[in-house]
Amino acid sequence: MKHLPAKKTFSDEQVIELIMRLFWQNGYYHTSMDEIVVTSGVKKQSLYNALGDKHTIYLKALQRYHQLTLTACAQAMQSLEQAGETPLTVLMMLYSRDLTRTDQPTGDLMANAVAEFGASDATVKQATNQFYEDYLTLLASVILKGQANQTIINTEASMGLAQSLLEARIGLQTRIRQGQQPNIDQRQHAWRQFLQK
Repeated sequence: MKHLPAKKTFSDEQVIELIMRLFWQNGYYHTSMDEIVVTSGVKKQSLYNALGDKHTIYLKALQRYHQLTLTACAQAMQSLEQAGETPLTVLMMLYSRDLTRTDQPTGDLMANAVAEFGASDATVKQATNQFYEDYLTLLASVILKGQANQTIINTEASMGLAQSLLEARIGLQTRIRQGQQPNIDQRQHAWRQFLQK
């Protein structure tokens, strides 16, 4: 009698999200395959069969983080715009969102990936670059709206301003990850003063 392959009893997305938080908390190199197995609640062989090895799972976690973050940003932007908020308010939300949340690991999974790998891993670099390009596009699109209705300075190109904001956000995330507590409201106020026309 032939043995049928065991039925998969878990959702890839849910498991990836659990593992994503583990990588986010501990980093890639400080997360063992055994910890991944315990956190996911899935047997090691089943994990390998469904999701691949540790590195492949990490790339899937980065991809899931990308999807979740960009979707949340788009929803938050839409809510603020529907409530009649200015592009500058929307921009400040994108600049500071989630920085002080206590219900998730500190910092940013993508910034952590850059800190751990630098440019040494082409696939991780590609994943982080894509994430930051998409985040930049969001920031630049809001800046363009503000420039169009003359509420945001137009002496600088939207992409240049977006790049400066993103780099400032990454800097804040790094400091928070190091245990610092930068004054986010103060930073927002300074950026508002600089950006508003």
